[in-house]
Amino acid sequence: MGCMSDKAIEAMETPIMIPCPDCFGDGTIEVEYPRYRGPSRDVGVIDVETETCETCSGDGEMNRLCDCGEVVTLGMGHNAEQCEECANA
Repeated sequence: MGCMSDKAIEAMETPIMIPCPDCFGDGTIEVEYPRYRGPSRDVGVIDVETETCETCSGDGEMNRLCDCGEVVTLGMGHNAEQCEECANA
């Protein structure tokens, strides 16, 4: 196949990536854990720990999804919001 045909096929298969809505593209989130001081103290403290974002698995990006749940690919354009099946329906 030709070079242009290969690029067209690649665009039809490459998903559009968006920043993760939970970590805002950082790949990590801060989680608060309440800790008690000890049995003789009636107050505690809230520790903050940094953890890997579970939504994006630490990548900071995730696939743009259509309303039907399918992945939106570059073949539909960079600003596409619908998958190919929904756009052609």
